Amino acid sequence: MARKNDFTKRANELLTARLDPVKRLGELLDAKAEKEAELKSLDSDIEKAAQSCIGAGWKPAELVDLGVPRAALPRRQTRTAALEPRTDSKDQPSGGEGAAAGGVAPNPTP
Repeated sequence: MARKNDFTKRANELLTARLDPVKRLGELLDAKAEKEAELKSLDSDIEKAAQSCIGAGWKPAELVDLGVPRAALPRRQTRTAALEPRTDSKDQPSGGEGAAAGGVAPNPTP
């Protein structure tokens, strides 16, 4: 019977030896996720502070000259043209409203 217990004891030692590194890996991955969340929060706070500086009259170029990384500055908002909804040709008014309205230009009368 002692032999069976030796097998069980040895198996537990081997499993523990394999399990400990996995536990350590999990702990490190959890710690990394926490630090990344902290960094994301700090990035957001830095961007807000940079925006406050710009609101107080600082130019982005001046902030860069002071040593603020360009990545910390808020990006410019790009303007996008508002698109008008497309209409089917059957939805367009008829009766010669002109080409500007999407219809056919009327023939001029002499």
